[in-house]
Formats: sequence, C-alpha cells, structure tokens
Amino acid sequence: MVFDENTIKWFGEQITTLMSGKNISRETAKAMMAETLKGNQPDLQQGAFLAALRMKGETDDEIVGCFEAIIESDTNSISLGDLPVVENCGTGMDTLKTFNISTLSAIVAATMDVPIARHGARAISSKCGTVDLCEALGVDVECSVTKVKEAIEKCGIGLFNGTSAEVHPMGLGRILSQIRFGTTLNIAASLANPALPKIAVRGVGSPDQIEPTLKVMQRIGYEKGMVFHGFNSDMSAGMDELSTLGASTIGHFSKNGKVEYFEMTPEDADITKGDYSDIKPETCKETEAIKAVSLLAGKGSKSRSDIVALNAGAVLWMAGKVCSIKEGVSAAKQIISNGKAIQKLISWVRAQNREPESGYETIKKLCNRGSIGIYPV
Repeated sequence: MVFDENTIKWFGEQITTLMSGKNISRETAKAMMAETLKGNQPDLQQGAFLAALRMKGETDDEIVGCFEAIIESDTNSISLGDLPVVENCGTGMDTLKTFNISTLSAIVAATMDVPIARHGARAISSKCGTVDLCEALGVDVECSVTKVKEAIEKCGIGLFNGTSAEVHPMGLGRILSQIRFGTTLNIAASLANPALPKIAVRGVGSPDQIEPTLKVMQRIGYEKGMVFHGFNSDMSAGMDELSTLGASTIGHFSKNGKVEYFEMTPEDADITKGDYSDIKPETCKETEAIKAVSLLAGKGSKSRSDIVALNAGAVLWMAGKVCSIKEGVSAAKQIISNGKAIQKLISWVRAQNREPESGYETIKKLCNRGSIGIYPV
C-alpha cells in the first residue's frame, strides 16, 4: 500500500504531542482512529498512536473521538426497538486477573429477564476473553449481527464478537488480533456495541478510569451507567470486576445525569470475603468452560459463585429489577443455587447458532465432563 506522505507526517506530529503528555481534541482523536481502522498508516504508526494515548492517559474527549470513529465507520449496527437492553463487561488492563466473571454474571441476570446485549473480544490482556469462553461453551461467536439480534429477542441474551468482521468489518478485528497490551480500545471499542444499549455495567482496569468512562458513557447516550474497580484485601492490586476480596470503588449515574461515587465491601452485600486462589483464571479454556457450566448448574465453588452473584446483582440493580446491589446479590444467589442459569445458557447456545444442534452437543459434552445431570429436553 502507498501511504500519503503528508498524512503520515500529520499523524506522526499528533503522536509526538501525545508522547509529550499533551492532550488532543475529540476531532483529532476521531480522525486518527479512523486512519488506524482504515489501515491508512504504517503499522508502526498505528501501534505508536495507541501506545502513546494509553501511556499519557486518555481524556474523555479522546475516548469519545475514538468511539465515534469505530461506531460510525466500522460497526454493523442493529436496532432492538424499545427493548431495554443492558450490557455488562470487564474492560481489562487490570493487575489482578480472574476467571471470566462478567460472562457468567450476564447469563445469571438474563435468567431473571434482563435483556442482555454483550459486546466482547478474544483475550488480549487476559488468558480467556469473553469470546473465547462463549465459543468454548458452544455459542456461535462468528455469526452475523442479525443472528445475535435474534438471540437477544428470542432468549434474552446475545454476544457481539468485537474481533469479528461480521460485527466490525473494516479494521477493529485486525488491530485487536495484533496487540497483547491494553489500549484505549479496551474502553472505546467495548462501548461500540452494535445494539447501542442505554444501560451498562462496566468494570475498568484502574480506579482513575472510572470518572472519564462515566463521562464518556453519558456523552454518547447512555441513560444509566455503573463503572467500578475492585481491589484485593490490602488494595495492592485490582480487577475490572466488583471484588469479593476487598473493597470496590463505584461510580454511577441515572437518567437525571447526577453522578455518585461510593465504596462497597463484600460484607455490605452479605458476602464472606473470598480467596484469590479460588477465582484465578484457568490456563485451559475447556477447563474454564467446565467450571462455568458447573457454576451455572449450582455446583460451582462458593468463592466463584459469590463473585458472580455480586456482579450479577449490580446488573439487576441497574436494570431496575431490584432496589439495591445487596438485594440483587440475594436474587442472583438463588438463581445460581437452583440451577436455572444453566438452562438459560443452553437456550442461548441454541438461539445464537447457525448450527444449533452442534452448539447443543458442545454444551452437553461439557455437562457430562462436569458430572452435571441437567440436560435440555
């Protein structure tokens, strides 16, 4: 490909600005991200842009600009009408890696009639990303956005694969496939959900990302949002989830636009503090998938079930199903213990699948390996 020298020079000048610690405008960030998505810059310049922006620390203007470039030029969007869909995700870049809590929390919340429109990626800074786990569970992660829409409408949950050309046809998948470090894409790209939900629960990699992420969400049209970062017991490391190991810092806003911040401990939600060794990620995706179906069938470990219930409780609260996170945790625990969530997963596997019976065979084998006597009829 022949690059335009004037455009390359301009792009390089903006990278130099970022490297000096100075901010760029929303319009400039949008233009640079569009150049990156289109592949109009050499690979070294594209990577330097993403790295410089992350190292400086993104402003909400810069994140909004990057989001606008992705959603306007590289997203196959769909409409779900007036369906009050909710999204939840962990954006990565955290220091305390865990199993894929947000995926299981979404399934639990969907079991309580919260319509979920997820947007995730394969592992970048983790061992098993949302797309990796869902694929291992039998969900068709390479299907069209229309099939995902059908799944949300039919069974109340669907996943848009952020690394698939079916979802982002131009360049986002290419970029994500080539990097293994956290960038502004962890936030800007995760927000580029084809369903454009108005309610979201989002975990971020550090507490200083909470405020700008909340501002970005308000600016791009979210009506209700919750952003948090959880810590271990001595607050020396953190996760992009609500934590059962120590306190979590939380920010949220509702339709009136007012932003509120608070801290929450596991005890505040009637949860006993957990042990990190119990919630560490597995090195094998299949092992992670077996543990996932065991948990959803009510046979998972207490530590894993508790942290899923805590994060599902937050989704239930933001969706207006309960009056508090604590009440949501109690409801989620009941759903997990009675095994209803595994049936929701099975319904999802069949709904979001171009070959439903193939997906069913995958989940059935996992149930067999996990010694779970719960099968669809």
